[in-house]
Amino acid sequence: MKKAIKNLMCFISEYNVLLSLFALYVFMTHALEIQNCIVKLLIGYPCPGCGMSRAAFALMRFDFAEAFRYNPFIYLFPFAVFGIAFKDNNIIQKWIKKPLIWSIILIVIILTYILRFIFIYPNAPMDYYPNNLLAFIFSLFKKGA
Repeated sequence: MKKAIKNLMCFISEYNVLLSLFALYVFMTHALEIQNCIVKLLIGYPCPGCGMSRAAFALMRFDFAEAFRYNPFIYLFPFAVFGIAFKDNNIIQKWIKKPLIWSIILIVIILTYILRFIFIYPNAPMDYYPNNLLAFIFSLFKKGA
């Protein structure tokens, strides 16, 4: 167990600047009430991770159904932390190195993303952000033509 805690602390210390910048970014975008998803800012449509922040906030309120609605992958977060904590474990090492595992994870992410578009779009968090960069660029070409 001490090794797991040490692994987590090493991960945090190794990526502390990135984690701090990300936390600052999330805090500032929420405080200023602006779109905080970079993908939505660029293309207007959400990425597969869309709703993770809101799902985490819903979990903090113990609203499990709302957290699942925002993004069901929030429940996989503890497994990611577990994987980081026990990355030196032989069983974890074997699982991480299997391409089949990563293929299954990718397929599940894509299917979940498609299903979220079918059943949730255009409601939050799977909504369209009209002030995106791609729409702005297209509008410049329309004006120029």
